[in-house]
Amino acid sequence: GLFRDLLDQPIEVGGPSMFSWMKQQYALIRSLKGKPQKQGRFIRGFLSQVQDWILNADPGDEFRQRLQKKMFEVFGEDRTYGTFVRSDTNVEDLPGFTGAGLNLTVPNVVGFDNTLEAINRVWASPFTERAFSWRQAYMENPEHVYVSVLLQKAVPAEKSGVMVTVDVDSGESGWLTIAVN
Repeated sequence: GLFRDLLDQPIEVGGPSMFSWMKQQYALIRSLKGKPQKQGRFIRGFLSQVQDWILNADPGDEFRQRLQKKMFEVFGEDRTYGTFVRSDTNVEDLPGFTGAGLNLTVPNVVGFDNTLEAINRVWASPFTERAFSWRQAYMENPEHVYVSVLLQKAVPAEKSGVMVTVDVDSGESGWLTIAVN
């Protein structure tokens, strides 16, 4: 709900809300379906504008105060820990589509102001060309992409990784893909 609240802010002073503007832009994108080059240019401009707006949007004093209080309660004194600022969206597990890992995770963020900046980056991440193009075929109403943020306290680790239990290209079972750091 916090991300959706952000989208209710005007795209510019006196302008429509970001959400209303996005709905209009998605209608224009659909209208350009038979013109792939023109549609592609329009999409790139649209995504750039959405990302820029989100990166610079102010979630408000109440948001900052509530977050700072909760982070102190859960994690302790500011700057004594790091967090991973992770994304989740309502469109990561659609029928025929899994978008886990598609959006941004910002690792080991230290300090409240840096956390706020990372949250905006995570909120903007579903609007990269890659994330947008991967999910578009599976969405009827693409303006309804809602991003949540998960803050996880960082812990010391020498190794980390992800294991996917199917072929990442074909989806064929019987394969393992392991990415480690």
